[in-house]
Amino acid sequence: MKRYQLLVLLTIVLLSVTDPSDSFAAIKERYEYEQTGKVFWEADTDETKLALTFDDGPHPANTPELLDILKAYNVKATFFVVGKWVKAYPDIVQRMLDEGHEVANHTYSHIYDEAITKEDLMEEIDHANQVLEETVHIRPTYFRPVGGYYTDDIIDAAIDLKQDVLLWSWHQDPRDWAGTPTTEIVKHVVDHAQGGDVILLHDGGGDRQKTLRAVKLIIPVLKHQGYQFVTASELLKPSPIYLN
Repeated sequence: MKRYQLLVLLTIVLLSVTDPSDSFAAIKERYEYEQTGKVFWEADTDETKLALTFDDGPHPANTPELLDILKAYNVKATFFVVGKWVKAYPDIVQRMLDEGHEVANHTYSHIYDEAITKEDLMEEIDHANQVLEETVHIRPTYFRPVGGYYTDDIIDAAIDLKQDVLLWSWHQDPRDWAGTPTTEIVKHVVDHAQGGDVILLHDGGGDRQKTLRAVKLIIPVLKHQGYQFVTASELLKPSPIYLN
């Protein structure tokens, strides 16, 4: 009897491990996602072009200050905005567009959830798109998942809504979101810079003065080294969709 009970228990354990209804969605290798032509980490190019990207805004204090810095250096960037903050600060997003920056989708609520269902994520993406369409009359080309999480469901949610997924170069996350000192942010970005990079920084989610100071230093150094700063669409080539 004990041996029978042990076999039953082992069978249950094995079934639970291999159950296809497991809450963790399937994840492919990066290469497989890149082959779809819809998922990007960086550009494969010999050109000295880089994309500065900023997540989690717009922020009422950080973002206008950042826009001032970018304007002073004549640099264009890509902003992955959160829908609820777009709704709160539409004038800041309009300024981004007026000054030649690209605006992209970073969900409506900015929920950290690697196991989010495809249906819930589609609602988040679509809600953010609706806000952008209603306030600044654009539909973004790119979506960036919160936390950089990617699974089949997360990728498929964006693709089904006809948006490409843009993450960032794995060597270009200086962890400014974690309170990294300005000098370390600068050193990380500059030391790892190479053509085609998509650099991850943040203008929302808290006090970003260290990031802002870092941007003031990163831009002139990399410009002196011959790098050009462009939007994500300029780096990766697709054309953004502007609505009437």
